[in-house]
Amino acid sequence: MPKSRFPGEYFKLIHIHAISKADAALRPLGLTTAQSDVLRFLELRGDEPATVQDISTHFGLRHPTVIGILHRLESKGFITTAPSAQDRRCRIVRTTTKAAEVSRVMEQMRDELDEQSARGFSDEELLLLRDFLARVYQNVSGC
Repeated sequence: MPKSRFPGEYFKLIHIHAISKADAALRPLGLTTAQSDVLRFLELRGDEPATVQDISTHFGLRHPTVIGILHRLESKGFITTAPSAQDRRCRIVRTTTKAAEVSRVMEQMRDELDEQSARGFSDEELLLLRDFLARVYQNVSGC
């Protein structure tokens, strides 16, 4: 790989390979990584209701993109959507039991990818790497 001022190319290549591996692992479940990410976001919220806007804000995605992901998840039986009781313009998104059934497989896939990514690093190096990556994220996101 050609030398650059900052290893941005590595971020892109890591992303491409990670998404490719994740998509291959999720394909038998009928999911993509984007859909899996949304399901995980919903699961981590527990009983706290999530709206389309919550998902859009969390992932930095445009409303039409989120709607497309949610339509596909709903058609596959992984989520349900319903109008909010407080504001009929908002839709509340909830996972189904089918989503709970595949969450274990999705978590296993994430763990395997994390293990593979961490291979050859000491615990101290991994802590430093997480700190560095968090700093890079803050720098580029403005958060």
